[in-house]
Amino acid sequence: MSRLVVIPVMLTAVLAACSHRPPADFAPDPGLVSHIRSIEFLAPPHACPGQGFAVQYTAVLDDGSRLPFETRYDKKHPPKLHVVFLDLTSYEASPYAGGWSPDRDPVTSVRTGFRLHAALHANPSITGSATVLPSYECVRHDYVFSGQDGGTGEGGGDGPPVTVRVAVGRSPYYNRLLIAGVEVANAPPFYIIADATTIQPAFWLTIASRGGNGGRGAKGRNGSAGAAGAAGCPGGAGGPGGAGGAGGIGGNGGRGGSITIIAAAEEPFLAGVVQPRSPAGDGGQGGAGGKGGSGGAGGTAGKDRDGNACQAGSKGPDGADGRDGRGGDPGYRGPDPRVLTVPGRDVFGPNVPAEIASLLKR
Repeated sequence: MSRLVVIPVMLTAVLAACSHRPPADFAPDPGLVSHIRSIEFLAPPHACPGQGFAVQYTAVLDDGSRLPFETRYDKKHPPKLHVVFLDLTSYEASPYAGGWSPDRDPVTSVRTGFRLHAALHANPSITGSATVLPSYECVRHDYVFSGQDGGTGEGGGDGPPVTVRVAVGRSPYYNRLLIAGVEVANAPPFYIIADATTIQPAFWLTIASRGGNGGRGAKGRNGSAGAAGAAGCPGGAGGPGGAGGAGGIGGNGGRGGSITIIAAAEEPFLAGVVQPRSPAGDGGQGGAGGKGGSGGAGGTAGKDRDGNACQAGSKGPDGADGRDGRGGDPGYRGPDPRVLTVPGRDVFGPNVPAEIASLLKR
């Protein structure tokens, strides 16, 4: 599951952090490079998966003095060292503008933390590294999965079946680590990790499988235009417009989906960490009624035998607008959740990723 991210900061840092882009030939003084012995990191002690953090880099010179790598560039006063001179790499995070964006998947860093490495582009043997420990205060723990919404006049789909597997493991950084695997229908599972000593003991993880919403009813047909009156003396009256058709009935909402919770038997209250919800989908709106057709134009007026203009025919009455359709009914709440307890080693089944399996070993 690990992957190496190698991105030269020459491109990313300049675009995002510098007030002015350094010129293409911007490079460190070779004399200064010859005195650099290593690179120090000033990084936060902890970082949450998916939540970026800043790092300051400092060159340690052979006389013991230190010179920072700047993140801004002033063309009138160019810095001696700049983050664009560094190549930053990590298996667990992506560099940007001298800082880092940790991988969102907590499994990636759960055993290793975020391992950061910097090398001087002008002399790759000059390096520095740091490890930022994972923390989980920013991890999302409220999820809603929905059935498909209905098309025009169609009912919404049922909420997808969801299986939540919950156990407590141990990592190099946490003695009690909550591990939850969430499987939605046939999709591969994803994992949620938290410090089990800091979360609330009940209903910390909310999982909802909601029925899809019903589709809106079909729009009623528009009424036809009335026929034009006949020409004559006087002109004939226009015909009445046709009435608009009624809008269609909205589709019914889908039923909430089934939720199964599988928890480790060694932790009798662990299933209570999950709050399962299976709400129904909403009924669709009724379709709009069709517009009434416009009345026909009055007939044109001719002239009588004496050559006098006759009266034109009157316009016909417009047709009535159709009424809006009735809204669909809401769906039904899903079935009550099922709770199963199995030995902790069996919670995640035979296809558990190696990283998760290693956390469950006692």
